[in-house]
Amino acid sequence: MKNFSYAFRVLLRNKFYSFLNIFGLAIGLAVAIIILLYVQSDMSFDKHHEKYDQIYRVESKFRIPPKDDEFALSSFVLAEMMKEEFPEIQNFTRFMGAGRQLFRIGDKNIYQDNLYFADSSVFSIFTHEFIEGNPNTALVEPSSIVLTQTAAKRIFGNGEAMGQVIETDNNNFKVTGIIKDLPDNVHLTFEGLISISTVTSGQPVQTGQQKANQLWNISLYSYIMLPKNYDVNNIYNKFPDFFEKYMKPLVLQAGLGDAGFSPRLRPLAEIHFNSKVQYDLPTGNLTYTKAFTAIGIFILLLASINYMNLATARATNRSKEVGVRKVLGSSRGKLRAQFLSESVIITFLSLMLAILIVNILIHGTNLNALLGKDLQLNFFGNPLLLFGSLGVAIIIGLFSGIYPAFYLSAISVLVAMKGSVKTGPKSVFLRKVLVAFQFFISIAVVITTLLMNSQIDFLRTKDLGFNKDNVVLIPLQDTTVRNRMEFIKAELMQNPNILGITDAFGVGRGGGNIGNSLLGAGRRLLSVSDNENNITQDTYNVLTVGKDYFKTMDIEIVQGRDFDEKMPTDITQGVIVNQAVVDAMGWDDPIGQTVSPIGLPEPTKVIGVVKDFNAFSLHVKVEPTAIFRYQLQNAGAQGLPTLMVHVNDGAIGPTMNYLENKFTELDPNHPFEYEFLDQQAEELYRGDQRQSKLTGILSYICILISCLGLLGLSSFTTATRIKEIGVRKVLGATVPQLVFMIFKDIMVLVLIGFVLAAPAAYWLINDWLDVFAYRMNLQEVILLAAGMSGILALVISFITVSFHSLKAANQNPVKALRYE
Repeated sequence: MKNFSYAFRVLLRNKFYSFLNIFGLAIGLAVAIIILLYVQSDMSFDKHHEKYDQIYRVESKFRIPPKDDEFALSSFVLAEMMKEEFPEIQNFTRFMGAGRQLFRIGDKNIYQDNLYFADSSVFSIFTHEFIEGNPNTALVEPSSIVLTQTAAKRIFGNGEAMGQVIETDNNNFKVTGIIKDLPDNVHLTFEGLISISTVTSGQPVQTGQQKANQLWNISLYSYIMLPKNYDVNNIYNKFPDFFEKYMKPLVLQAGLGDAGFSPRLRPLAEIHFNSKVQYDLPTGNLTYTKAFTAIGIFILLLASINYMNLATARATNRSKEVGVRKVLGSSRGKLRAQFLSESVIITFLSLMLAILIVNILIHGTNLNALLGKDLQLNFFGNPLLLFGSLGVAIIIGLFSGIYPAFYLSAISVLVAMKGSVKTGPKSVFLRKVLVAFQFFISIAVVITTLLMNSQIDFLRTKDLGFNKDNVVLIPLQDTTVRNRMEFIKAELMQNPNILGITDAFGVGRGGGNIGNSLLGAGRRLLSVSDNENNITQDTYNVLTVGKDYFKTMDIEIVQGRDFDEKMPTDITQGVIVNQAVVDAMGWDDPIGQTVSPIGLPEPTKVIGVVKDFNAFSLHVKVEPTAIFRYQLQNAGAQGLPTLMVHVNDGAIGPTMNYLENKFTELDPNHPFEYEFLDQQAEELYRGDQRQSKLTGILSYICILISCLGLLGLSSFTTATRIKEIGVRKVLGATVPQLVFMIFKDIMVLVLIGFVLAAPAAYWLINDWLDVFAYRMNLQEVILLAAGMSGILALVISFITVSFHSLKAANQNPVKALRYE
C-alpha cells in the first residue's frame, strides 16, 4: 500500500507527464477495445445459432461450357428433393424474398421491408428467442407471420401484436409469434417471416417431373442441417446420381450438351467472409477486418511507445531519489516493486479512462451507425473483453516499468547521490527508433486514408455509361396503375421539368434487387448464334425495360436502332445487346443475330447495340447484357415495374411535389414513395465508404497519439538542454536558430518514417484495390497523397516541438545558465 500511495504522489507531482501518459494510453486502449468488439462481432457471424456448425447453405453451380456460374440462390424444390434422396439431411428450410409489403392496421398504412417467406422448420434449425408464440407451430398455417420485437412495436405501437391480423393488398396475415430482434452479426436479416405455405396453398400437388423441371430455376436461399462433424463430400459424391435421375433429361431435351449442375454446401459460419457468389446477400470483407485489427494493434503500440519513451526518459532524473531510498534501507526488490507499481497504476488509470471513453462513444455518439454494428461494453458477459483488457493493461504496465525498475535499482548509492546518471547513447538511439516507428505508422495510415478517399471519389465520378443523376425511382403499387402506364407517362411529360420517363423491372428497393445490381439486371440462360449461325446456350445478364428506356437513361446506341413502337416485331421479337456481347461472340455484324430466351415461340433478333454501361457496381467488370422489352415476358408474373423519371436538376423540389400530388390522385390507396438512383449507386459502395471513414478516424488518432508522445519527449529533451540553449543565446543564436536546433533531430526522424511509410502504404492500398474491377491510376495519386502526408507530418511535428522549444528559447539566458 505504501508503494501505491507513493506512486500516486509521484503522479500528482508531475501532472503534465502523468496526463500525457494516462490520456495517450487511454486513447490507445479505447481504440483497442472498440476494435476488439468490432472484430469479435465480425468473426462470430451466425455463431449465436446453437446448431451453426450443422447448418449449410445450398448454393448453385451451373456448368454451361465454356463457363461456370455460381449463385447463392437455389431452386425452390432442391433442398426438399435432396432431403428425400439423402437420408443424412436432418432438416431443411428456405427463405424467399417477400418484397416490400404495405401493411394496413386500421386506418394506418405502413411499408415493411426485410420480409421473407420461410418454412415452418426455420425455428428448429436457426436459434431465435420467442417472446410470444410457439416456435413449432408459428409458421405452419398459411398466412401466418412472425415479427421481430422492433417490427411489432413499429406496426402496433404499444398495443397487443400477438394474434392480430395485418391486411395487405393481396392477403391478410395473422401474427403468430414475436421474436427478439436479430443481432447485427447475421448474414440474413429480416424483420418478419411469412409461412411459405402461403405461396403454395391452393396450388395442385406437383408431380415428380414437374418438380424436376424446376431444378434449373433458382429463386431463393436454401439451408440444410446435417449431423455433427459430417463430411459433406459424401453428398458431393452421391449427387451425380441425383443429377442423372432428375436433371439430365431436361439437359438432353433442351440440347444443352455438356451442361451440368452441382450444389455447393457452404457452412453457415463461412458465409460472411468466404462467399463470393452471385446474388448473395451483403457479405463481409476479411481484408477490412484484418486491416482494422492491424491498425488497432498499431495504435495500441503507438500509445505504449509513448508511455515507454516518457518513462525511460524521465527515469534518469530520479537517480537521487533512488540513492536516498537505498541509504534509508530500500532493497533492489523494493525499488523494483515501487517502479512497477507506478507503471501498473498508470495503465489501470488509463484503462478506467478508456472504458469511460468507449461508453461515451457507444452511447453518446453515432459510433454504432458508423460501424454498422451494435457494440455493447459488457465485461461480465464477454470474458474475452474482460480478461483481454486486463491482460493488455498489465502487460503494458509491466513492460513499460521494466527499464526504470531494473536499471535504476542496480546503480550504486554513490553514483545515484551525485545525480550523475545520464541517458546513454543506446537509450537515446532506442527512443529515436521508436519515434521514427511512430511516424512510420502514422504517415502510412494517413497516406492509405487519402488513397482510399481518392478511390471512392473515382467511383463516384466515373462515367457509368448512363445517367444516374436526378433520376427518381417510383415503385408502382397497383396493377390498375400499371395498366394505365402510357396515359400516366403522357400526363407527366406535360410538366416541363420532367425530361424523360421510362420503366423497368427489378430497380430500387421496391424491385427486390439482390446483390450489387444497380439497374435490376438478372441472370438468364439464352440461346445465342455465332457468325456461322450455330446456336449455343449461355447465361447472360438480362434487363427487362419499357418504352424510351435508352433515351431517358442516356445510354448511347452505337449500332442499329432503338425499339420502334411502330414496328410490333421490335417489341415482341427484338433485343438490344451491349458491346460486351458483340466482343464475346466475335460477331462481324451483330444486327440480325439471335439472342433469345429459351422457350419463346419465335426467337428474338438483335436490332441494336449499345455502348457498355455499368449495370452493377464498379467492383465487377461490365458483362454481356441483353435488354428486352417486358412485353416479351409475363409481366404479371414479374410483379410491378418501377417508374424512372428524369427530373430537371434546377427544379427537383417543385417537381417532387408535383409527382406526389399526381400519384396521390392516380393511386390514393398507397402512400407515395420514391428514391433517387444516384443514392442507390452510393449504397453499392457503403462498405467501402465506411472503411475509408474508419481508416480516416484512426489516422487522426494515430497522429494525436504521436503528437502527445512528441510533446512529452520534446519537453524532456528541451529541459535537458536548457543550459546549452542559454549558452548559445549568449553567443548570439537567434530564437529561430534555437528552435530549428531542437527540431532538426525530430525532422530527421519524421523523414525516415516518411521514406519507409510511402512504399508500405502503396503495397497496402494496391492489395485493397484488388476488390475493384475499375480503379484509379495509383501511380499518379500516390505521389500527391505521399507528399501531402509528409508535409502534414512535418508541420504537425514542428508545431508540437515548438510549444516547448519557443518557451525555452525566449526565456532569459541568466535563468538558463543558473539551471541545475
